[in-house]
Amino acid sequence: MKKHLPGWSEKERKAAGRQRRIWQDFFSTSKEQPTVSVAGFPLDESAAEMSAVLARHETELLRYPNVVAVASGVRTAKGEIVGEKCLVVYVSRKVPRSRLKKGEALPRRIEGVSVDVVESGVIRPQAN
Repeated sequence: MKKHLPGWSEKERKAAGRQRRIWQDFFSTSKEQPTVSVAGFPLDESAAEMSAVLARHETELLRYPNVVAVASGVRTAKGEIVGEKCLVVYVSRKVPRSRLKKGEALPRRIEGVSVDVVESGVIRPQAN
């Protein structure tokens, strides 16, 4: 297994390591009791509902400017996990709402589920 992803700067590797540790800490100290496990990750009833909401709105969300991916997840603020389950919309770059045209701003909630916008940069497939 490769130790580092090709093309990642030292800064990007350190940021990814910090994010991995944050997620590991969050899941290791979570008080929720999972009822189902999918691919080794706990999935409770609310997570299953969020996945259903995501499935219904994924195509629509991917049509917004700068959106590169969507997922169900947990809200983060300034790199720290807040803990609120939400739909995570990854964008190539964040733009203040005030600079977006009418219809370009992502919704803050979808079917009662909050939306967290996370800047990820451009996502490209890696060659084998």
